[in-house]
Amino acid sequence: MLFLAIRQILSRPQQTLLTLIGILLGTAGYVMFSGIMLGFQTVMMEQLVNSDGQIKISPKDELITERTFEDVFFVGSEVHWLSPPSGRADNGRLTNVIGWMERLSKDDRVISYSPQLTREVIYLNGKNSSPSRLIGIDANRHGKVTNLETYVREAKLKDLNFGSSLGILGRGVLAKLGAKVGDTIQVLTPKGNTSPMKVIGVLNTGNRMIDDVTSYGSLPTVQSITGSSGEVSQIIIKITKVRDAASIADEWAYYSKDKVESWDQANESILSVFKTQDIVRNSTTFTIILVVAFGIYNILNMVVNQKKKEVAILRSIGFDGRDTIILFLIQGMILGFVGAVVGLLLGAFGCSMIEGIPLGSPKKDSVALIRSMVVSWDILIYIKAFFIAILSSTVASYIPARMASRLSPVEIIRGAT
Repeated sequence: MLFLAIRQILSRPQQTLLTLIGILLGTAGYVMFSGIMLGFQTVMMEQLVNSDGQIKISPKDELITERTFEDVFFVGSEVHWLSPPSGRADNGRLTNVIGWMERLSKDDRVISYSPQLTREVIYLNGKNSSPSRLIGIDANRHGKVTNLETYVREAKLKDLNFGSSLGILGRGVLAKLGAKVGDTIQVLTPKGNTSPMKVIGVLNTGNRMIDDVTSYGSLPTVQSITGSSGEVSQIIIKITKVRDAASIADEWAYYSKDKVESWDQANESILSVFKTQDIVRNSTTFTIILVVAFGIYNILNMVVNQKKKEVAILRSIGFDGRDTIILFLIQGMILGFVGAVVGLLLGAFGCSMIEGIPLGSPKKDSVALIRSMVVSWDILIYIKAFFIAILSSTVASYIPARMASRLSPVEIIRGAT
């Protein structure tokens, strides 16, 4: 059976070659397209998951309404407002920091956590000034929760503990101030207080939205500079299973009035883009399957019409309908297998050529978040591409095979005469 299938395939080299080209191009296209899309998603997911806490505990934003003051000033009385109260309640600190830390320390699902205090300040250096978001962190814990350490230049996070007024400033902030590492600048707080701070490192994430407005100091330093002794505005947490972040956040939300939010809940808009990309990728895959399937169907359909005499001879020497179907299915599987293998090799070669292509400015000081093309080499991409090619080839071969199995040897011979 296998010998006959190979013989029929080789007897029509031009048609066979065209079929193989269609299969291998479809397979290679799927591998390259999926590699590029998933590579981009992998980089962005790593940024979302590891650049900040996987779960954040922060003060809940409470809006002031008419009901906020019910039974406060006039108990049991009906109050009519000439101008109804509105706005946000000023609540920039957690309600029970110690309680949260005790709970997190006992939870086996938590790898580490880090308290932090965020305040808006203005940096001054001579005549230059720059607004910034100053974040006070526990330098010993923060590196266990995020990958911030990888973006710090000329210093390490733990160096913030070696003094009382040390800071790591974003690259953009330093550029606006005209300052450099080793300089001492002034920090102006909303309360009007001014304090000195020595720059010991540079934050360079490659994202200007972060580097132009962000700076870090130790938690005690920020509390002292801003007059927020003992305050913590947020706790960021790293857990053992990233995919469980949303369910854990919902569970913890019942324990306190504080806001508990997971990384995926906070980045729903970005994740929706990933879902759109997956839909596009799956649609492209479906299109590739249709193109390959129709190509194989058309060629095998022509083969059935051209090989009617051979089919009649096979049927006359004992081949039944089932054997005829198997014969053509084997041909489709052979074409699918060869095309898939060559297509995988071609797709891998294409991915290797694409990976590393520079994006944005080629200069070393480029601020591009993704400096070069990133391609995913996930083995599942190649496994899926292989089985898609085999499956589409087999399914497309079934209809011509079934048609060949229904041919009557007597009618074929009579028609030939």
